[in-house]
Amino acid sequence: METEKRKFKRFDAYMSVKYSGTEGTTSKGIGISRDLCREGLKINFGQSLKEGSQLDLEILIPDDPKPIFSAGIVTWTRAAEGSNQGYDHGVKLVNMDPVDKFRVLDYAYNHWLETKVNDFADPERSQEW
Repeated sequence: METEKRKFKRFDAYMSVKYSGTEGTTSKGIGISRDLCREGLKINFGQSLKEGSQLDLEILIPDDPKPIFSAGIVTWTRAAEGSNQGYDHGVKLVNMDPVDKFRVLDYAYNHWLETKVNDFADPERSQEW
């Protein structure tokens, strides 16, 4: 059995993420986040980015008109499962405003509560509370 190496709980958090490469690169595009933790997120982009690439990120939380801006560093890249599904990237978040970090983690946690916790609820028992 493989041991878990993650330091923090990961939450499904499907958000739109715009990115552009820093340091004079022309990499830019938009992708979808797949999961999120306190230090980073997994993002699916149409193109493969090199490990160590520095990015400027604009994260769009559903139903929230104010985007979140952060810098990020690509820590790993691999082809997504399935054919023509793009590339998954691990991106470490750096220099994110603490209030913005709270906003994105709050969204991810609430989404998890709505989708995961209720999957195991017995509707007849919840009436007894």
